[in-house]
Amino acid sequence: MQVLISIPPALRVAMFFLSCMGMLDPAKAGVGDESRQLEFFEARIRPVLIDQCYSCHSSDSESAKGGLLLDSAIGLLAGGDSGPAIVKGQPFLSPLLEAIRYEGTQMPPDGKLPDYVIADFEKWIADGAVDPRIGGRVGGSVGGSVDIEAGKSFWAFRPAVDCAVPKGHSRSPNSIDAFVTEKHAKAGLRGAPRAERSTLIRRIYFDLVGLPPAPNSIDEGVAGSSRKAVSDLIDRLLGSDQFGVHWGRHWLDVARYADSNGNDFNATFHNAWKYRDYVVDAMNDDKPFNQFVMEQLAGDLLPHASSAQRTEQLVATGFLMLGTKMLSERDKEKLRMDVVDEQVSTVGTAFLGLTLGCARCHDHKFDPIPTRDYYALAGIFRSTRTLEGESQKYVSTWPRTALPTSDKHVAEVKNWESAKKDLETQLKSAQKHLLTLEKRHVSNQANALDDTKAKFTGEWKLSSLTPTYFGKGYRHDNQTGKGMKSAEFVWRVPASSTYEVQVSYVSGGNRASNVPVAVMHAGGESRVLVDQTKSPEVDRMFSVVGRFPFEKGDSATVTVSTNGTVGYVIVDAIRFLPIDSSGGYLPDPDNNRTKSNDKLTAAQDRVASLESSLQKLKKNAPAPIPRAIAVSDLAEVNDCEICIRGEHKNRGRTVPRGFLQVASDKLDSDFILPDSESGRRELAVWIASSENPLTARVIVNRVWSQLIGEGLVRTVDNFGSLGSRPSHPQLLDHLASRFVTPSDQQTAKGSWGMGWSLKTLIREIVTSDVYQRSCDHNDQSYQIDPENILLWKANRRRLPAESLRDSMLAISGSLDLSPGGSPVKGLGTLVKSNDANADDYVAHETYRRSLYLPIIRSELPPILAVFDFANPDMVVGKRPVTNVPAQSLFLMNSPFVMANAEAAAEKICEEPIGSIRDLVVKAYRQVLFRAASESEIDRAAGFIEGSGDTSPTAELAVTRLTRLIHVMFASTEFRMLD
Repeated sequence: MQVLISIPPALRVAMFFLSCMGMLDPAKAGVGDESRQLEFFEARIRPVLIDQCYSCHSSDSESAKGGLLLDSAIGLLAGGDSGPAIVKGQPFLSPLLEAIRYEGTQMPPDGKLPDYVIADFEKWIADGAVDPRIGGRVGGSVGGSVDIEAGKSFWAFRPAVDCAVPKGHSRSPNSIDAFVTEKHAKAGLRGAPRAERSTLIRRIYFDLVGLPPAPNSIDEGVAGSSRKAVSDLIDRLLGSDQFGVHWGRHWLDVARYADSNGNDFNATFHNAWKYRDYVVDAMNDDKPFNQFVMEQLAGDLLPHASSAQRTEQLVATGFLMLGTKMLSERDKEKLRMDVVDEQVSTVGTAFLGLTLGCARCHDHKFDPIPTRDYYALAGIFRSTRTLEGESQKYVSTWPRTALPTSDKHVAEVKNWESAKKDLETQLKSAQKHLLTLEKRHVSNQANALDDTKAKFTGEWKLSSLTPTYFGKGYRHDNQTGKGMKSAEFVWRVPASSTYEVQVSYVSGGNRASNVPVAVMHAGGESRVLVDQTKSPEVDRMFSVVGRFPFEKGDSATVTVSTNGTVGYVIVDAIRFLPIDSSGGYLPDPDNNRTKSNDKLTAAQDRVASLESSLQKLKKNAPAPIPRAIAVSDLAEVNDCEICIRGEHKNRGRTVPRGFLQVASDKLDSDFILPDSESGRRELAVWIASSENPLTARVIVNRVWSQLIGEGLVRTVDNFGSLGSRPSHPQLLDHLASRFVTPSDQQTAKGSWGMGWSLKTLIREIVTSDVYQRSCDHNDQSYQIDPENILLWKANRRRLPAESLRDSMLAISGSLDLSPGGSPVKGLGTLVKSNDANADDYVAHETYRRSLYLPIIRSELPPILAVFDFANPDMVVGKRPVTNVPAQSLFLMNSPFVMANAEAAAEKICEEPIGSIRDLVVKAYRQVLFRAASESEIDRAAGFIEGSGDTSPTAELAVTRLTRLIHVMFASTEFRMLD
């Protein structure tokens, strides 16, 4: 399908303006809200400043060097003797960034910071350098300054209490509409009418399964005008396997899912895809959300009724493993605490909507979370095994947890591994024996001259590092004195004959590929170039130079030089083998050596036989024991000491493992967890409790945000004091209360519960008038509520990157709906981001849904990256939406877009078409899911027909239709949901 299509310049200009029209859309060009930037500062910037800068540049240091204080926002902006240290929004004008890049003043002086840390500072400054620090350095308080009881009065920490559904403001039976229309009535708002049926059907398809409807689905939906027809459609889509693919991706954004580690050592997560599929299955099965939470936090500690359930629960704990880790960090205790910090921060944001990471170095500046609470949670994760062993020296790695399988399978694998080990041991021994015989065989030959018998010009270095060599070692030129060095071998010819001249060397990638070898023989002098990067072909030691005549008694001279070479030149040995009249080697008259040859042949046969057996064994290997990226408890469980100012080497008092005091009314502040386990099981139960004031609110708000475009709390990942306040607090609590109430019970106010069912919650929202409104504008409501906070109309939304890609594949008929398996199968342990292998990446291109593309940190698929895919390094409950020229340029120039436009055109032209106008009508229905207007039909038909040509050839019609569909793919209408 990867076919490049030539597009006329005029059409390119038209496409550019058409696709750039989206820049006029009111969608926000997000750089991330302040709370997310604050979290970034606390996680990525403050720890580096404390660890690397405070000793010389803080109010506590003996003398601030250069007058520069970096322990407060004011000090950073005021700067020192040379002026401000940073310029907000302009990293390349910031002296601090210049200093840590070692482009002038070099900070820190003990060594340059890693590139990824420098990149973090550049991003932080570019995003406005959000910095909450006031005054000088914080002394690492451990709880005395936080008023927990006062904090419990904040709205997010109060229990969610259902209230009576307002009466008399809405005709809709949906309670959501009652709460919203009550606010409309009080504010004097006039709500927008319901969306047109075709628009609504397209919206429902994309929101529930992330795919476009088939044109006949639009027709059937329009024909069925009743609310029941829409309700039935919603139920069908909720029951579709593609529901889990689409909604699973929403949770993977929160879980910071990726198929590689990222950071300094971008190791491949070969088993992460099992967690991805677990999430998809959980969404399709409508797994109760509280169970979903507990399995991800403590699946390995939960009871199970079957091996299948045990497998599912182990895979679920991959949630805790997916974060980025500085695997090559040599200070392993620092690495351990950094991993714990990433897990604490992720759990806080993902499930509780709190920035817990801000309390690592000091009491939280804005929320009632003391440092003590942070380390109470840290003790739980510090008692959890996340890393184990090394993939190479100093580079940590993670355990590959075995999943349940049958005893028979385990025995088969064990027996196979034992047989393989035995064969490999035998082969290694046989190869060693063969090598000894080969060296002995060669060394016994009278016509072989070792480098010890050569005359060397210039300085050559002795070496024996690389086998296989003749004698006791070899020599190399050390890549110096090129053209000034040589080695001369002189051999007295015992009998007149033709001899084959061979040179010995140890090959390698850094060897010279054009080593000059000169041979003086009876016919004169011959010169040959030997490529020492290639392995010698004779006895794994010698390479043939050529066959030359020699007379008895003459001195045969062979000279190896370094003239014109690049790379190491190796000199090891020279060998002369007599050749008979038929061109074969003359037999060795020495009977002992003949016996030696027999032994050599037998050894070679033995090695070949063992290699064949090993290859056959590997070919018939049983399926490996299934493994997952999963956590487990450490054998030794301990509480954690407070790290003063977040410094892992500066320890304070020990804090018992526990939870957040502000959200734990029923737990004593010194709640003791069992000594035999980490406490993750108890933490999971606490987070997933219906009495937890945060968990239900956070997930209800996230689901609302995905369907409506904005959350009832717009800062979906921050329910703290820096976050937004709920626009409809009673509605949020009503939904949260119902969400945690069993489905066969009613809340105190009589509303039926949802039993932690996401599908029930989604259905409740999608069937409401609030969801089904149009985007129509009216001045009266706009003047009162320009930001649509009170939901008087639908928010216009852009399709996510995955839906854009999947839609093109669906329209072209190329989309494969089957599950994707591993997207990184065949990739090595390390993904090299600085020189990423594009061929490897393209090899994993697939026509399956975008969920199954490889998510390699630092190497995202282009179509996902350009259309605001979630940053896999962070918890992302709501993706930013940007509108930038790169998006238009991608749609105009991407071979993927062009190829799908061509395939769609061919598909449309497969069926007989009555006229060019009919072709246009069908194209609009297939691509934009609506009827074309008369003016659109006229313009498009004119373009396809060309100048005066009313009957273009079929091939020409496809070509021009391809260009038309390409324009549609690049249009704002295609990208926007409404």
